[in-house]
Amino acid sequence: MPSGTLSSKGKGWFNLTLFQKNLTRFWPIWAVYTAVLFFLLPMEIILDGGREYTRSRLISAVTGQVFSATSASIPVGVIFGLLTAMALFSYLMNSRSAGMLHALPIRREGLFLTNWVSGLCFFLVPDLVITLITLAAEAAVGAGSAMPVLRWFLVQTSVSMFFFCLAVFCAMFTGHILALPVFYGIINALVMGIFVLIDTAMEILLVGFDVGTLSGSSLGRWCTPALQLNNLLRYDTFYDETLEMQSFSSVSTAAALGYCVVLGAIFTLVALAVYRCRQLERAGDLVTVGWVRPVFQYGLGVCGGVALGILLYMNFFDRFGAWSFILLVVICAVVCAFAGRMLLKKTLRVFADGWKGCAVLAGVLLLVLAGARLDLMGYQIWTPEADAVESVCFSGVNSAPYDSGSYANYTITDPEEIAAVVDLHGAITQRLDDLKQNSESSGTYDRDSYQTETTTSLRLRYALKDGRTVSRRYDSLPIRAEALTDPDSYASKLERFINRPERIRAAYGSDLPSGAEARRVEASGGSLSNTRDSDQEGGRYGSYDLSAQQAQVLWKAVQEDLDAGRIGRRYLLDDRERQENCFVSDIELYFSWPVVEVDGEKVFNSTSIFFTPQVTSTSTLRALEELGLRELLRGRADS
Repeated sequence: MPSGTLSSKGKGWFNLTLFQKNLTRFWPIWAVYTAVLFFLLPMEIILDGGREYTRSRLISAVTGQVFSATSASIPVGVIFGLLTAMALFSYLMNSRSAGMLHALPIRREGLFLTNWVSGLCFFLVPDLVITLITLAAEAAVGAGSAMPVLRWFLVQTSVSMFFFCLAVFCAMFTGHILALPVFYGIINALVMGIFVLIDTAMEILLVGFDVGTLSGSSLGRWCTPALQLNNLLRYDTFYDETLEMQSFSSVSTAAALGYCVVLGAIFTLVALAVYRCRQLERAGDLVTVGWVRPVFQYGLGVCGGVALGILLYMNFFDRFGAWSFILLVVICAVVCAFAGRMLLKKTLRVFADGWKGCAVLAGVLLLVLAGARLDLMGYQIWTPEADAVESVCFSGVNSAPYDSGSYANYTITDPEEIAAVVDLHGAITQRLDDLKQNSESSGTYDRDSYQTETTTSLRLRYALKDGRTVSRRYDSLPIRAEALTDPDSYASKLERFINRPERIRAAYGSDLPSGAEARRVEASGGSLSNTRDSDQEGGRYGSYDLSAQQAQVLWKAVQEDLDAGRIGRRYLLDDRERQENCFVSDIELYFSWPVVEVDGEKVFNSTSIFFTPQVTSTSTLRALEELGLRELLRGRADS
């Protein structure tokens, strides 16, 4: 006969005897927890006090230890929250223990609350003790700062209790002690894991799908506790006159505390509601709640099927195309669903009464995945209206020559350029059959060693005026020589776009400051590489170091060529035109400019830019001639 599933007729919402028993029986957990915190915080401060630091350096070191311990609260909370829940609610995993405790004249709410308060004391008391010891240690070494320590106390207690509440929530759904840590780990990463699987599957099925669409979203981070708390509890580094300091954002700390308190309370209330309805006969079962059992079975089927399908497809079957991936996912999902049913039923004989549900699962998956591959929603052919786009991030295209301008990474706001990008995007969507081949080519060359075919990548991220952000990613865009001669092809449009003068200027100047700070930039040196070297035998490459004066002359000449469009010409293929126009030698110029820090200290930032001289770059070649360096340049014929 099934046990009663509502609160028993006992009295009391708290049992002191059970509470005391918890503290004495499970003392090793909170003892180890206290020891870990002691070595993370006060011991480190005591050790810093014994080092020969100046007072300012000591204060910095002590503050850094407190902030590091605050960040460490996440892994500590994850581990000890689980261990505490496993200890306090282990009686639910054994039929005899569950029957004995629930035979006592104590309401189920009383049992739950007593164990929950025991867990609170397991964390609250050690955290308070360590806080007092830390304050005493700071006072002893003469580097006292109470606020960071109090902040650590609040964060450590909140984070530990949050993960304890999450583990208790998981414990209410299982009757097997070994399943609890598995469910706990799954719940902690469930949403992010599902998002990663969806992203990866859609990348295989849909041309242009950006793999970070879901897994890189804020929703994925907020639903992954350890990741989100780590993001909120990161500390920033800043510099004062003599030493390095660390500081948390109070807004982020408050958000972390709110995250722990609100979600912890929700998990606790749901766990209590499930506990009140839990059937004691389920002790030992993998899943104890009736309606969760099919969710577990078919959830394991879907997630396991997609994960195994991806693994098999990427390692063995990718050459057969996306339809083979769909077949693999359906087969693996059915296998995983049957495996889940075996775990729930504790028997291998599950086919007779389980085949109908697995057949439905296979059919639904087949329809969903085939619909995605056939693009029934029009995802692959979508392009925005140009006047609906606020800005677009354009990146991923590699082009020759291989200098600082070879990788395109722009943020475009000009309406004319946005229209050109949308037009390019539209041309790509008209050639989906080429892109579905999903092939990557390092290059095809003719008998004269001129490249005739390759692939490139392109990523577009649109910021629309209605507030939405839409991304498309193409990792293997075929580029063929004949397509570059067709002005309407996407290859031709792409090459024309990256060769716009403003795009070339932006590609080479991306690491240099803009605005008023740009006037303080000076060329401080440089080098010529891959040059002719008459002192070396066998025609090997040499190099030549440029003085600051020579670099300044060359930088002025390069700027003239950039403004006139005579240098920086980009090529998607290493073809005849590219080889005849570009030298093999490269110019690297070093730049520096002064920057005033927040504390008033003046420092210098620096960067460097590579240029490949081109036959058309007349100002640069004339400057090299005037500096007596023109004869050092190597052309393709000299290689």
